[in-house]
Amino acid sequence: MLRSVSETTSALKSLQAILYAVAQTLPCNSASLALLDEDRQTLRMAVAVNPRSAGDLVQVEHALGFQLGGLHIPLKVEHSLIVRALREERVLLSTDVADLAGGVLPSEILESIHAIAGARSFAAVPVLGRIRALGVMLVDRPGSAGFTGSERDLLISYAERVGAELESDALQNTAQRLEQLGALAVPPPQLWTCELSPDGSQLVCRDPPMDGQPLHQVLRLPSPELLCAPDLAERLSAGESVVVSVSANRPSVVAGITTPWPLRVQLRKMALPSKDPLPSPSGLLVAVAVEDLGWSQQVRRESLLAKDRLAKVMRSIGDAILTLDARAVIQQVNDASQQVLGLLPDKLCGRSVLELAATPNAKAQLKDLLSRLPHTGFAEAELRLIRALPDQRKERFVGHVSALLLGDDTGLAVGAVFRIRDQTERKRDDAERQRLRLRLLQTERLSALGEMAARIAHEVRNPLVSIGAAAQVIAEELPADSAVRPEALAIGSEVQRLDRILQNVLRFARPTRATVQRTDVVAVLREVLDLLRGKAHGLSLRLDVPAPLLPAGVFALIDGDQLRQVLWNVLINACEAATPGDPLRSVIECTVRRQRSPKHRERPVLITIADSGAGISPAVRRRVFDPFFSTKTRGTGLGLAITKQIVEEAGGRIRLLNRKSGGTRVVIELRLSPEPHRHQPTP
Repeated sequence: MLRSVSETTSALKSLQAILYAVAQTLPCNSASLALLDEDRQTLRMAVAVNPRSAGDLVQVEHALGFQLGGLHIPLKVEHSLIVRALREERVLLSTDVADLAGGVLPSEILESIHAIAGARSFAAVPVLGRIRALGVMLVDRPGSAGFTGSERDLLISYAERVGAELESDALQNTAQRLEQLGALAVPPPQLWTCELSPDGSQLVCRDPPMDGQPLHQVLRLPSPELLCAPDLAERLSAGESVVVSVSANRPSVVAGITTPWPLRVQLRKMALPSKDPLPSPSGLLVAVAVEDLGWSQQVRRESLLAKDRLAKVMRSIGDAILTLDARAVIQQVNDASQQVLGLLPDKLCGRSVLELAATPNAKAQLKDLLSRLPHTGFAEAELRLIRALPDQRKERFVGHVSALLLGDDTGLAVGAVFRIRDQTERKRDDAERQRLRLRLLQTERLSALGEMAARIAHEVRNPLVSIGAAAQVIAEELPADSAVRPEALAIGSEVQRLDRILQNVLRFARPTRATVQRTDVVAVLREVLDLLRGKAHGLSLRLDVPAPLLPAGVFALIDGDQLRQVLWNVLINACEAATPGDPLRSVIECTVRRQRSPKHRERPVLITIADSGAGISPAVRRRVFDPFFSTKTRGTGLGLAITKQIVEEAGGRIRLLNRKSGGTRVVIELRLSPEPHRHQPTP
């Protein structure tokens, strides 16, 4: 059970503010909140606001014969719209007041209510907590038009805020409520009239039905000395009030005493009655008050446990919750605000929420959100905010801000509740998920495309080889001066070109796993450049390697033949982009470096091939590594796709960038090969 109506009257002011905001922004005649009483299996109408229908409410209550405030709706009334919304945990709408009663009220009373209230539209919205349903928010408005989709979404947002407020209130007041409950539940002290024995060794009860029994036996104490000290008679006779704390070892037979819990016994001298003198020669009549301390200790323990649970739950909430007044000044914050915004609560309270904006655009967005809030009741935005760092610096982060309007009993806005969620991790996770998703889609697409291409290449290659062989035989049989011989040689040349294309298709569709070996990158690059110089007429091919690397070489983990294919493909593209004979656009620069930065521990070998051509557009650059994409008339679009495949299979990475001075720069990063172990000769 959450609370009774009397217990929650003062604590539900914030809920009233939310309900007033609901009634104002929709607008509605009334908004009510029914809380779940699990012990009694009922829904109790705990809070209600009726800014527009107070007069109708009085007439409806007169027709019903009872007040709606504090009304209990048993959960067994399963056809009631309110109970159904709670059980089904979904928004339910109706225009019939009979749906609210669920068949409990007689038809004549329903007709009277309908005559008083007229046509109404009702919405029952479940209030959900983290684990279970907490209650139902009931809203009504005039007419039978119902509620639009956006209005239902707004009702759900308000119900979520009500649920958060209920749980927050329950958590923050758990310890206080336990203490209050304990203070009320601790039984009052048990009072006895006793007389002190002549020797002062024990107290004897004079009240029936314990008359004549020693008090220590009544309380199940092991010894009378626990209550009677040697100087007890002297202290009592002097008018002193004596307090003794004892612990019983067996349950008491006295109602209200729950021994073996600790007891506090207070002794005070009583005046002797004139009409009934005591027969005891001690002449001491003692008033004894016995108080059970066990319940208060149990409450104290429960209170500490509740506070500990509260602290754990509050620490687990990672979003900043800010309460603002009507001027958008921060009034209250939760503990997580310091983690999200980097400021202590006392540094946040008293400043305008606009100061949290990191940019003028974000400040304008916040102002727009605050201006929309009185009309919509709920608003949200994603904007850049400021977070203070421990070293007095500030950083920007993307925060998702959701705001909920708060109102008062006059229907005016009195403030708002802001919830700020740091989106940095989510943005990073979303980007990573998107990257993986695109990579998966590309892999699936390339797999299907490669399989199809492999089948086509296999079917085409066999007859193509036959055509090439036949053309070669015809060319050899024809005389040298035959007009047909050049055509036969051209057929053979084209067949060879088509065969190379098919080889690339098969290489891409069914890649071979080459053995990763220790390869000298500089030596392979020099070989490729030497082969290319015979074809790169009018171009200047340069190789730049730092002097300290030349004697030992630069070794990477990649197959040597595959590295030759990679460098050949990249250099051919660079030569085709350059302009032969132009001193500014005919230079191709090749460099080999060792990365020393900790950021490049995985791929420390860096090969750069840069041309001085016209560069590449961003649209083309995004697709250059896609298979079968080419800007050349006779290109297959597989050169760079195969290049990327080889580099990534070796654990490397390839990038294509534009140069500021013009042209394109291809950067290949490879894994560094460790130095081989040298065995020392045995002496």
